[in-house]
Amino acid sequence: MKGIMLIEIWERLRGYDKWVETEAKIESSNLEKTPVEGRSGTVVSYLYASGDTLAWTDRQGEKQYADFTVPDDSPLYQFIGGETVTIRYDPAHPDRFYYRDLLRTRIHSAVKTTLILIFFGGLFLLRFVALIARWRR
Repeated sequence: MKGIMLIEIWERLRGYDKWVETEAKIESSNLEKTPVEGRSGTVVSYLYASGDTLAWTDRQGEKQYADFTVPDDSPLYQFIGGETVTIRYDPAHPDRFYYRDLLRTRIHSAVKTTLILIFFGGLFLLRFVALIARWRR
Protein backbone atom coordinates (compact mmCIF):
# COMPACT_ATOMS: atom_id res chain seq x y z
CA MET A 1 0.00 0.00 0.00
CA LYS A 2 3.03 2.24 -0.04
CA GLY A 3 2.51 5.33 -2.16
CA ILE A 4 -1.30 5.23 -2.08
CA MET A 5 -2.80 8.63 -1.51
CA LEU A 6 -5.58 9.19 1.00
CA ILE A 7 -7.98 10.07 -1.81
CA GLU A 8 -7.32 6.70 -3.46
CA ILE A 9 -8.19 4.94 -0.20
CA TRP A 10 -11.43 6.96 -0.10
CA GLU A 11 -12.19 5.95 -3.70
CA ARG A 12 -11.67 2.28 -2.87
CA LEU A 13 -13.79 2.48 0.28
CA ARG A 14 -16.63 4.10 -1.68
CA GLY A 15 -16.24 1.69 -4.60
CA TYR A 16 -15.47 4.43 -7.13
CA ASP A 17 -12.47 2.46 -8.36
CA LYS A 18 -14.95 -0.11 -9.77
CA TRP A 19 -17.00 2.49 -11.63
CA VAL A 20 -16.54 3.00 -15.37
CA GLU A 21 -13.88 5.56 -16.28
CA THR A 22 -14.76 7.83 -19.19
CA GLU A 23 -14.15 11.24 -20.66
CA ALA A 24 -16.76 13.89 -19.95
CA LYS A 25 -17.16 17.35 -21.41
CA ILE A 26 -18.00 20.57 -19.64
CA GLU A 27 -21.07 21.47 -21.71
CA SER A 28 -21.59 24.89 -20.14
CA SER A 29 -20.31 27.09 -17.37
CA ASN A 30 -22.28 30.00 -15.95
CA LEU A 31 -21.19 32.65 -13.48
CA GLU A 32 -23.35 32.81 -10.36
CA LYS A 33 -23.17 36.09 -8.39
CA THR A 34 -24.74 36.11 -4.92
CA PRO A 35 -25.03 39.40 -3.02
CA VAL A 36 -23.83 39.54 0.60
CA GLU A 37 -25.73 42.03 2.71
CA GLY A 38 -24.41 43.95 5.69
CA ARG A 39 -26.29 44.71 8.91
CA SER A 40 -28.16 47.59 7.30
CA GLY A 41 -29.41 45.37 4.49
CA THR A 42 -27.25 46.97 1.82
CA VAL A 43 -25.06 44.84 -0.42
CA VAL A 44 -21.47 44.94 0.84
CA SER A 45 -19.91 42.36 -1.48
CA TYR A 46 -20.64 39.40 -3.71
CA LEU A 47 -19.85 35.70 -3.63
CA TYR A 48 -18.99 34.20 -7.00
CA ALA A 49 -19.42 30.62 -8.11
CA SER A 50 -19.55 28.71 -11.36
CA GLY A 51 -22.53 26.53 -12.23
CA ASP A 52 -21.34 23.88 -14.66
CA THR A 53 -23.03 21.16 -16.69
CA LEU A 54 -21.07 17.98 -17.32
CA ALA A 55 -21.98 15.50 -20.09
CA TRP A 56 -20.81 11.97 -20.88
CA THR A 57 -21.98 8.93 -22.79
CA ASP A 58 -22.55 5.68 -20.89
CA ARG A 59 -21.90 2.13 -22.16
CA GLN A 60 -25.40 1.92 -23.63
CA GLY A 61 -24.75 5.02 -25.73
CA GLU A 62 -27.08 7.20 -23.61
CA LYS A 63 -25.99 10.76 -22.97
CA GLN A 64 -25.87 11.62 -19.26
CA TYR A 65 -25.80 15.10 -17.71
CA ALA A 66 -24.97 16.39 -14.26
CA ASP A 67 -24.82 19.88 -12.79
CA PHE A 68 -22.38 21.04 -10.15
CA THR A 69 -21.34 24.33 -8.62
CA VAL A 70 -17.86 25.37 -7.51
CA PRO A 71 -16.72 28.50 -5.62
CA ASP A 72 -14.40 31.05 -7.17
CA ASP A 73 -11.35 29.75 -5.28
CA SER A 74 -11.60 26.34 -6.99
CA PRO A 75 -9.38 25.46 -9.96
CA LEU A 76 -12.58 24.20 -11.62
CA TYR A 77 -13.96 27.75 -11.56
CA GLN A 78 -11.77 28.48 -14.58
CA PHE A 79 -13.79 26.20 -16.86
CA ILE A 80 -15.64 28.08 -19.59
CA GLY A 81 -17.15 25.10 -21.41
CA GLY A 82 -15.67 22.67 -23.89
CA GLU A 83 -13.02 21.24 -21.57
CA THR A 84 -12.70 17.47 -21.30
CA VAL A 85 -12.22 15.81 -17.91
CA THR A 86 -11.92 12.23 -16.71
CA ILE A 87 -14.73 10.99 -14.49
CA ARG A 88 -16.12 7.69 -13.28
CA TYR A 89 -19.79 6.75 -13.41
CA ASP A 90 -21.78 4.04 -11.66
CA PRO A 91 -22.60 1.30 -14.21
CA ALA A 92 -25.77 0.42 -12.26
CA HIS A 93 -26.87 4.08 -12.25
CA PRO A 94 -25.10 5.80 -15.17
CA ASP A 95 -26.39 9.24 -14.11
CA ARG A 96 -24.28 9.06 -10.92
CA PHE A 97 -20.71 10.24 -11.36
CA TYR A 98 -17.51 10.77 -9.41
CA TYR A 99 -15.01 13.46 -10.35
CA ARG A 100 -11.88 13.52 -8.18
CA ASP A 101 -11.18 17.24 -8.63
CA LEU A 102 -14.75 18.09 -7.63
CA LEU A 103 -14.29 16.06 -4.42
CA ARG A 104 -11.06 17.99 -3.72
CA THR A 105 -12.92 21.28 -4.19
CA ARG A 106 -15.70 20.20 -1.83
CA ILE A 107 -13.19 19.07 0.81
CA HIS A 108 -11.31 22.37 0.50
CA SER A 109 -14.55 24.34 0.94
CA ALA A 110 -15.59 22.25 3.95
CA VAL A 111 -12.20 22.67 5.65
CA LYS A 112 -12.20 26.41 4.98
CA THR A 113 -15.73 26.80 6.39
CA THR A 114 -14.82 24.71 9.45
CA LEU A 115 -11.72 26.80 10.17
CA ILE A 116 -13.71 30.02 9.85
CA LEU A 117 -16.36 28.68 12.24
CA ILE A 118 -13.69 27.59 14.74
CA PHE A 119 -12.02 31.01 14.55
CA PHE A 120 -15.22 33.00 15.08
CA GLY A 121 -16.46 30.50 17.69
CA GLY A 122 -13.19 31.01 19.57
CA LEU A 123 -13.58 34.78 19.39
CA PHE A 124 -17.14 34.50 20.69
CA LEU A 125 -16.00 32.22 23.52
CA LEU A 126 -13.20 34.63 24.52
CA ARG A 127 -15.64 37.53 24.50
CA PHE A 128 -18.11 35.52 26.59
CA VAL A 129 -15.43 34.52 29.15
CA ALA A 130 -14.28 38.15 29.39
CA LEU A 131 -17.86 39.27 29.97
CA ILE A 132 -18.37 36.66 32.72
CA ALA A 133 -15.05 37.68 34.38
CA ARG A 134 -16.11 41.32 34.32
CA TRP A 135 -19.52 40.45 35.74
CA ARG A 136 -18.01 38.45 38.65
CA ARG A 137 -15.93 41.42 39.86
